Amino acid sequence: MSIAVLDKTFSLLEVLARLGRAATLADLSRESRLPKPTVYRILRSLRDLGYVVQADRGGAYSLSERLQSLGGRGRDELLREKAGSLMRGLHAEFDETVNLGVLEGIYVRYAWVLETTHALRWIVKPGARDPFHTTALGRAIVAGMPAEAQARLVAKVSAGAPARSRAALRDRLRRELELTRARGFALEEEETNAGVACAAVSLAPLQEPLAAVSVSVPVSRFPAARRAAIIAALRRPPERVAAEA
Repeated sequence: MSIAVLDKTFSLLEVLARLGRAATLADLSRESRLPKPTVYRILRSLRDLGYVVQADRGGAYSLSERLQSLGGRGRDELLREKAGSLMRGLHAEFDETVNLGVLEGIYVRYAWVLETTHALRWIVKPGARDPFHTTALGRAIVAGMPAEAQARLVAKVSAGAPARSRAALRDRLRRELELTRARGFALEEEETNAGVACAAVSLAPLQEPLAAVSVSVPVSRFPAARRAAIIAALRRPPERVAAEA
């Protein structure tokens, strides 16, 4: 990204902060004195990254909680508060590792991990990152994103693959994301780490569409019945998970 684009991006953010309210594309173009196409492209990127929100397609834009939190309490702290009851409930019910992930570019960063007490386990440390498409966390998040944003992310990760396999990877990811969106959860087995399976759901119901929670389980402890139970618990409202644990 050029310095000129950064200047324009921060100008738009400053306009939104100064207005203190949701603003339309026309408002922002006028206030920033930038062409509408330029404003639209920047806002689209900021929306995809979670720094601005849009009420509906074609609606007004406003600063997101994610951006507002940068100047106050840490972003991860706010996410932990929102996801805490769900994560602690899952951990208490299944005693498996529970992860909180945040989408950052084409990667998922692990923001919080509740470790299992089992000796046989795979633990990822907070701060570690994985490409979104290799993880249940990433797929759960991206499957719920607007089609344009989803397509850009798929194109980016596909571009990094060898030329002969790009089309196949792109098609496979599209199918997996469609399936994830339709069933309401993501699932991956031994794709990121040998011997480990994960199920995940987006935190969009908690107004955190760029975050997700997953349960990581050794495949030896992931038979069909336990898999179904974990997925069902992930899809229950957080307060019910905590109450039933």
